[in-house]
Amino acid sequence: MQKRNNDKWNFRSLVIDGSFFSIGIAFLESNTIFPALISQLTQNSVLIGLVSTIRNAGYLLPQLLVAGYAERLPYKKPFLMINGLISRLSVLTMAAITFFFAGSNPSLALVGLLAANTVFALTDGIGGVPWIDMVAKTIPSTRRGTLFGVMQFTGGIGALVVGLFIRLILASATLTFPGNYSLLLIMGFVFLCVSFFGTMMVREEAGVVRQGSSFRAYLARLPQAWRGNKLFQRMMFTRMLLAFLYLSLPFYAVYARRALGFPESTLGFFISAQMAGSILAGLLWGYVGDRYGNRTVIRLAGAAAASTPALALVSSVMAGVGYSGLALVPYLLLFASIGCTLSGMWMGFTNYLLELVEDVDRPTYIGMMNTLTAPFTFLPILGGLLIQVLSYEVVFGVTLGVLLLGNIVASTLPEPRLGRSSSDGASMS
Repeated sequence: MQKRNNDKWNFRSLVIDGSFFSIGIAFLESNTIFPALISQLTQNSVLIGLVSTIRNAGYLLPQLLVAGYAERLPYKKPFLMINGLISRLSVLTMAAITFFFAGSNPSLALVGLLAANTVFALTDGIGGVPWIDMVAKTIPSTRRGTLFGVMQFTGGIGALVVGLFIRLILASATLTFPGNYSLLLIMGFVFLCVSFFGTMMVREEAGVVRQGSSFRAYLARLPQAWRGNKLFQRMMFTRMLLAFLYLSLPFYAVYARRALGFPESTLGFFISAQMAGSILAGLLWGYVGDRYGNRTVIRLAGAAAASTPALALVSSVMAGVGYSGLALVPYLLLFASIGCTLSGMWMGFTNYLLELVEDVDRPTYIGMMNTLTAPFTFLPILGGLLIQVLSYEVVFGVTLGVLLLGNIVASTLPEPRLGRSSSDGASMS
């Protein structure tokens, strides 16, 4: 009875955590708001692309190293508390830098914002493995899809409202740069603090730990972990191809302003569209994952990913033949597709992996999955270089081609719930 009560309590606590994190992160969204802020300080496309790279690589790169430490922790929450506090303070620092320096010293503000963004990304990544492991410990496997779906639905509703609020702030004639962006970052800080409170509420029990394992022994086990799980290798190949979404991701909002001529205030509409896509998809992904398996979630998210650059090219063609006003429609669908894709890939691959591996190996494989994907988060830098040499449209076309290949590979993934061989699902022990 006590465990049942704890399950309900933890479900609610994690919904608060995840939902308010989604709302808070919308105020410093790495594909719209932050690139737009950086574009106020520099015209360099590579530096604008660096924003997305920092956020994504900073999240993914530390996880393999953190996993070796996390698998020896019976309780993950104390570690998450310290890490989460540093994360929130970095956002407050971004707001202060923007307010005091973005108008008077753009170069200093640029360096400071990139540095604070790096701290935020790294702390987000350092907390990723222990947070997922805490979720896996406290929520039954048959309820995880529902949990993530409810998180994304409630957080998405809030972020949808945030998008409308952002549009009002950026369209305001009285609140101008840099005060407008400073206010957005302060609001993000407030909502992220509420998310932090949700983490504090979780009732965590001691989990399975790997006894007598040094960090050196952990590193020595990694090659065997990779070689010993063929299904994990196939999943990773799929994930790497679909990660080419990042090649164009931070440039859609910039392209809308610079090439299509949409006003800056439409960023609010884009965020609302992205959150609407995340809301609707969150409900769908949770139901599909629990009912039909996470292989199906990955396949559907892959299809949504491929539609994103395709819609950008459609908008470009429409603007080129004189239908600039109507080009906003596929562009809103583009951002809705981004919301569907990001939520589906996160939920699909995470839950797919949790069904592949033993409990004691879970932190290691989570860290390995995310760290091996990290190099692909540098694709926005390559995208920025290609845009300077070629064009936005070429980058969107290349992105579409690789994502279509990723969809073909995703169609070959098996469903782990149907059973796995000992070689596919073997423990590292």
